[in-house]
Amino acid sequence: MDKLHPGLTQVLLKAFYLEGLVRRLCDIEVSPWTMTWRHFLGTIAFLLLALLFLSGAFMAFYYTPSPGAAYDSVDFAVFNLPFGEAIKGIHHYAWNLLLIVMGLHLARAFVRGTYKAPRQGVWISGVILLLFLPMFIITGDLLPWDQKGYWSTQVRLSIIASVPVVGDIMTRLLQGGPLTGIVALTRFYVLHIVFLPVLLIILLVIHFHFILHLGVADPLKPNDTIPARKSFFPIVVNRVLLLFLLTTLALGLVSWFWPPPFGDPADPTDTSYIPKPEWWVLFLNQLVSIFSGSLSVVGTVIIPGGLAALLVLLPFMDRSPERRPAKRVKVMIIASVIILILIWLSVIGYRAHFLTAH
Repeated sequence: MDKLHPGLTQVLLKAFYLEGLVRRLCDIEVSPWTMTWRHFLGTIAFLLLALLFLSGAFMAFYYTPSPGAAYDSVDFAVFNLPFGEAIKGIHHYAWNLLLIVMGLHLARAFVRGTYKAPRQGVWISGVILLLFLPMFIITGDLLPWDQKGYWSTQVRLSIIASVPVVGDIMTRLLQGGPLTGIVALTRFYVLHIVFLPVLLIILLVIHFHFILHLGVADPLKPNDTIPARKSFFPIVVNRVLLLFLLTTLALGLVSWFWPPPFGDPADPTDTSYIPKPEWWVLFLNQLVSIFSGSLSVVGTVIIPGGLAALLVLLPFMDRSPERRPAKRVKVMIIASVIILILIWLSVIGYRAHFLTAH
């Protein structure tokens, strides 16, 4: 309590019986690297998730999950409510930024070798989080009931249906029938705002459980000087709040000047509409294009599933205690080749969908 300012603050804490809680928070000390520029990607990812929950909750207040009213409810929230367009833009850009930040966070952990023992749990839970997050985008795209969202969902459902054994069952479970209509929209909405958030919270609790017990990874150089630990409250809390405000302001300004597109209402009879894939699935779309027909399972299941399995099993495949990249040449070369192939496929997919006239 010595770290708190006397006066009104202590009076309020005593009145609400919060003195013990604040005292325990003041006693918590964390690594000084928690909020440095080299270690803040995880914090940014967590703040983006919080921002997505808040902006999503705002939009849910005005949303009606039925094909006849979904588009109009989104249109009303965007163009008639104060800052509605900015809030929708924040939700849109926060998802894209979150995938970038999570990817960089995972790449940094890989380069520094922090997936090795005893931190396998941190790595595996982080990989599962990264693989789980696109489910929000997949379910959320259909909710505005616009052309892009509707036909993008149709493409994804057709890909899911091509998965052997379980594909048809999963498609019917999501659609609720042979067509994408009110049942599918309701199920996507419930998944997006209820089931997926609950699962995400569980995954976050597991991830933070490992981090709290193992702490931040040690520096690569054993002779690096370790600075003194910092108080979680109020030092780290104040920095996190400041970072949250700056992130919200930055995304708000981007949304204000470059609002995300909001297209025409969905027309299930317009089969001529060709949706353009998001940037984060360009390589997957290209794999689907390369492996067509009887080989489609290679592009939809085998290669993506194999890459996901490699990430999850990496701590058990590379068991050497060495963490320095220069001493892990074989692993670094394999990872670099895979990344270059994915970038190459994404570039080809971008040229095919965005630069070639259809």
